[in-house]
Amino acid sequence: MDIAQALWQLLINPNVAYLLLIIGLWAGITAFVMPGTGLPETIAAVALVLGVTGLAQLPVDLVGAAMIALAFVLFVLEFKIVSHGALMAGGIVSFAFGSIFLVRPTETQPGVSLVVVGMTTLATVVFFAVAVRAALRTFKLPVFSSPQRLIGARGTVKQSLAPVGTVQLKSELWSAVSDEPLSAGDPVVVTGIEGLKLHVAKAK
Repeated sequence: MDIAQALWQLLINPNVAYLLLIIGLWAGITAFVMPGTGLPETIAAVALVLGVTGLAQLPVDLVGAAMIALAFVLFVLEFKIVSHGALMAGGIVSFAFGSIFLVRPTETQPGVSLVVVGMTTLATVVFFAVAVRAALRTFKLPVFSSPQRLIGARGTVKQSLAPVGTVQLKSELWSAVSDEPLSAGDPVVVTGIEGLKLHVAKAK
């Protein structure tokens, strides 16, 4: 068996394909709440393509896939609706059962391991409860009477702009774009606003 065949056999392993799918979804959520870095977008694209490719060769149950998708929706809604944990609990149940049902076991091919499902469910809950919650708080849109008041404000580059990155204005982090590459630590001034993204230039 050559390397290509070995990699293909690994890719169509239910546990590997499932983990790639979940990692891709994690990275996609990260890219949504922390846009501009490029890394989570790349990880999401690669992991999702590989995961879907592997799952396409397996007896996937659409109900299981739908339950996983529903779980991610419930997890996100938990941060937008005061449910006192009800949405999070529903998401956990939906995610766990969706993961179990995702790949139908056959005589020659087992489904996703219950150990993998349990560990991934726990990791997903921690991911949303800790990482995503912290990111949403960090990137929360400040309250201004007019966003145009930000024009002329000065800040500092936190993640290099090439051309998209992150800048800090006082205590707030913003996704920003610049016409010239800027490095972390460079002083910047806001020249315009487009949605939640700032247009900045290097401050003189």
